[in-house]
Parts: sequence; structure tokens; C-alpha cells
Amino acid sequence: MLSLVCSQKANNFQVIMGFFLLGSGAGKREIAVLAQAGLSVSPSAINQHVKELSRENIAIVQEVIQSFLCSLVWDNLNFAFHIDSQRLGSKDHFDSGTTVTVVVQHDPDTGLPAKHGTLSFDMKPPRTSTHQIISNQSLLLLPSPDDIKALELCEIWQLTQLALEHEPQLAHLKDCFSPCPTVEQIALHVTKQYPAPAMHEDESSLDGTIRVYLKILRDLGVSDNDIQKLGLFFTDGDLLTDSLVDKVESGHCNSAETEILESLRAVIRRFGVFHAKMAGARMVINEHWGKPNSPWPGSLWWEHTNLLRRKPISAGWQSKKAAPWKPTHELIQISLAGHILDAFRLHCSNSNFNHWASQATLDDLNAVSKKVYANLFSSAGYEKQREMDQPDTVLMNNILYNRDALRYWLLVKSIKAGDIGRVVLVLRIWMLMMRTPKTMPRYANAIFETLGHLQQYPERLRKMFLHNWLVNLTGRANGFKEVDLLQEHTNFWIKMVYGAKGVNRNWEWLTMISVCIYSLRKALRTVQKTFDIPIYGTQHTTPNMEKEVQLIAEKLKEEKIQEYVLDRPANAEVELVHDLIGKGVKYANRKSAYAQYQVSDAILKNLGVQGETVGADSAQDPNEDSEDNEEYYIPTAEDLAMDDEEPIELANELLDSAMSLIEEE
Repeated sequence: MLSLVCSQKANNFQVIMGFFLLGSGAGKREIAVLAQAGLSVSPSAINQHVKELSRENIAIVQEVIQSFLCSLVWDNLNFAFHIDSQRLGSKDHFDSGTTVTVVVQHDPDTGLPAKHGTLSFDMKPPRTSTHQIISNQSLLLLPSPDDIKALELCEIWQLTQLALEHEPQLAHLKDCFSPCPTVEQIALHVTKQYPAPAMHEDESSLDGTIRVYLKILRDLGVSDNDIQKLGLFFTDGDLLTDSLVDKVESGHCNSAETEILESLRAVIRRFGVFHAKMAGARMVINEHWGKPNSPWPGSLWWEHTNLLRRKPISAGWQSKKAAPWKPTHELIQISLAGHILDAFRLHCSNSNFNHWASQATLDDLNAVSKKVYANLFSSAGYEKQREMDQPDTVLMNNILYNRDALRYWLLVKSIKAGDIGRVVLVLRIWMLMMRTPKTMPRYANAIFETLGHLQQYPERLRKMFLHNWLVNLTGRANGFKEVDLLQEHTNFWIKMVYGAKGVNRNWEWLTMISVCIYSLRKALRTVQKTFDIPIYGTQHTTPNMEKEVQLIAEKLKEEKIQEYVLDRPANAEVELVHDLIGKGVKYANRKSAYAQYQVSDAILKNLGVQGETVGADSAQDPNEDSEDNEEYYIPTAEDLAMDDEEPIELANELLDSAMSLIEEE
């Protein structure tokens, strides 16, 4: 009313309110009523403003890419169309498209957005063969002693931090507990992202990838001459996108200098850390799941089904369907905390753990942490038990699980903290574990190739690569996330928008609305903040897991899972799980390790692993390259809701009636 008194022709307030109603899921009738009351613009006017907003946002992203060095992240987007009344020209069908986001790159040397020409073409080694060639492979196959030492310090810190978090009697030590040792920290900054127009192009083939790449650049107004000015830039995506871009690049490995655009010579590939994290969680759950319906304790199946009484999931390497990531992640989080509390109880040298915890000093805590790590969370503790005259299989399995789960959780926390150095340390170990037969060789190859490239790149390119592998949309500490997770959120929002019913739903509307989603969310949040409307519902509150943690700790104590038990009855029934690191070291110490990246069949030098000889067992493992059945992980809505920065619950409201608005056109 006040805005109308000031000027009857100024309708900024009504437009914002119209966007708010649109984003809140209000129907056309409600919007029309409020428009008649002067509180909003009409539904048709809202639709026109969305179209204008789309054009403005496209102009903005074109200006951004002409001003700063940006990376391109894209992902496949699939829709199933169900037709109520099928006809010859109207039947159920499945459409595949691609969504794109432009991410401004952060220059770690200046602390400012990177400029064009930051990465010159001579920084990228020329591609002269269809296969990637990685030199000095002996430096990559196994982590260096310095890497192992740094990783152990970080793991001990992570173990201690979990004990502080889940044991109330240790609360008095939280303030004096030092941060995790830094390996290579990304400086705090605000990452700018700009959605680009979605396209009805399927990237899941070589020709499709070429069309997607060229169309992205055309839509952004980038020409051959602009590529010369831009220099090298990064492309991000999941493992499928990374693999396709690599194959396209290999097909143009001998292209002429004038074919920079088509040959992808300006592209530096980065695989998605979020999808690698999902794969790592499934690796842990598959290896340590145990035998379903087994009455014997000591496996994740036992903890998940018997103790926590959760919904059954399918896991294990023999499972035809990959275990869902969210319950897998939560199970590891809860189980690891329970194992740590029980381990501290065993090694605190006091029969009353709570009393010890309430009186412990920081030095006491650190001393016990080292004992716990050495005995129950490390490969050394496993080897010690394996050398026993009568090994305890249940205890040995438990140690391997503790080690693998702790490493996964260290990766999760390192990503949030933005310490890309710690992330790389974990990936180096996962490269060994995932190269074990019947695990995840594609991810092992991607990690190996990435480490090899980083080893060859000049320091400027290496630093730009690593310090932009994660993004931070808020600029706050512990606010980092993966680039491919950012794109998965974009896909989720677009699917929710496009999934609304309407007779005119088409790729023209999708292309328009894909660049407006974050603008509409900004308008929605502006009104909510102005009128003090709560943004998040109660479903974003993480349920307390302390009862579950304590339950697992108590059962571990009762069954003596983390203690050596002579002639334990379960040992006759429980199978010893694989030491994925040990088996991975055997692979790395073979002549044929990563042979597809070698120039020749030169014998690698002995890497110093006790009991192994280079060249011994050099025959090709029949399971080594059986990657056809390894699936690419597709995040679900529940997976994406794990990101507490994303208001996923608004997706059910955002543009719920948007598709019906265009029916007026």
C-alpha cells in the first residue's frame, strides 16, 4: 500500500512478492487474488518477468566468462515423460539433456578471482597418444613415508576429535584441543557460480560430449579467438563425464594448432570428489558388511540390523545393487563413534572410563589416542594380531574396519574444512584399496591419472587445480563442498521444477528456468528474511545419535569385539575380510601395475614392501580390468539433503505451480 502511494507505476514490491509466491508454490488462483488486491503482479506478468530474468542471467554469465577464468561443470539430466493418452506422435519416452554451471576460479596467489591467461597453453603437456602417459610411475604407486606420517597424524587427530564429540565427560578438554594438522589448506573465499542454459543434448556418447562442449561455449559466447585469450580452463564432472572428455581428447591428440576449440586442448579435466566420496563409503560398507543373517557379532550387518534395527539394505561385493549412500554414511558415522568410545575404555588404564574421562588432561587424552590408534585403528595393529599363534578373526576384522572407516571420515571432514592436501592423502590410499580385484578400478585409475598429471604440471597449474577442486559458497570456515555436488544440487532443483505437470512442458522452458533457479531462491529468501519467516523446517534438524553410539559401544564391550579372545566361538564361522590396502600394495608392486599409462614395459624398481618382489606374480589378474559391471553412482534426493547449506525442502514448494503459469501463453 505504501509503495502504491509513492508511485502507482512502480511495482518492484509486487514483482518480488510475485516471485516469492511463485517460489512458495502458490497456485495461479491465489496469485491472481493477491494481484487484484495490489500485493502481487498477475501470473502472466510473473511469467514474463521470469523470461526477462532468464535473458538477464544469460547476459550476466556471458559477461562473467569474458571477465574471469572460469571452470565448466556439466552433468547429464534425464527425464521420463509419461503420456496419459498415447498417439502416434505422442508416446511415453525418455529424454536426456545436460545442465551446466560456470564457476569463477579463485587465484590462491592473489586471493582474487583468476584472470584470463592465468594458465597458459604451454603449462599442459601435449597429448601425443590415445592413452594417457604418466612418467615416473614409481613415485605414484605407493605413498611416500612423509605422506604416511602426515596421514597418521591427521587420523589420530580425527580419532581424538570423535572421542571429544561423543564422550560428555571429556567436554572440559574441547577448548584446549588443537585444530587438525594442516597439509594444504584452501584459503577462505566466496565461490561465485552461475547456472548456464540447460540443453537437450545427451553427453553419454563421444559425439554427444563434443556437441555438449561446443554448445556450452557457443551459448556463453566463447569463440576460437576467445579460447586463445582465456588460456587453459578446468572442466569438472562425475566419472562418466571425465571419462568421455578424456576419450574425446584422445581422439584429437594430433590435432593442428588451429583446432584448439574442437580438440579440447584448452581443457584440464577434474573428476568429481563427491562421487569418489560416495564410492569410498560403499567400498567400506561392501567389504565390512559381513554375512547377512549371521548370528555372530562383529560386522556392519550385525550392527545395522540387529543393534540399530534399521531398514535392511543390500550391501557386499556380491550385491547386484549398490548400497544407498546416505544410510551407508550415517551407519559409518554412528558405528565409528561407538568403536572409538569402546576403544578408549579399553586403553585408558582405568576400570571406570567415565571417571577417567572426567579427570583426564589433554596429555592423557593424546597418550590414550595414540594407543588406541596403534592397536585398533592401524595396519600395524592388524599385522600384530595376524602374527599371533591363534589369531582372533573377529578382532582382526574389527581393526580393518576401524582403519577404513576412520579414513573415510577423515576425508569427509577434510572436504568440509577445505584442506585439499588431506583429501589427496586419503585419495592416495584409496587408489591402492580401489585397485584390489572386484572393488573399484575405475576410481583407482582416475586417482592415479590425476596424481600423475599433478606431478607433471607446473606449480602454478597444480595449485590452481587443487585450490579450486572444492568450492565455498558462503566464505565461512568448514563451508567447503565438492564441485560435482554443486552440480547435482542444480540438477535436483531443475528436475523438481520441470517435474511439475503442464501441457507445455518442453526443453525451451527448461532452458529458460535453469538459469533462474538461484535468482528465484534469492527472492524467496529475501521476503522470508524481511518478514521473519522461518526458512528451514524441523526436518533439517539432525536427530541425536548419541543413544545409538552408546548402544554400539555397550555391545562391543559385552561381546569383547575389540579385545583378543582365545578360541572365540565365532572365529570358526566368520570369514576374514580382505586387507584392501595390503592387496593394493601387492598390485602396485607388480610390473603390470597401471600398464595402460606406461610408455614401455620397463620393470619398476622394488618399492620396498616386505615379502614382495617386483616382477613376481606379474601375470595379468583376470579381475583387474573387469570394470564393465562397476556402476556410476547417481545421488538421490536423500543424499543431497545431507548438505545442510541447501534448502532441499523448498524444492517441493519452489515453482510447484510454475509450469501451470506457462499454460496461459
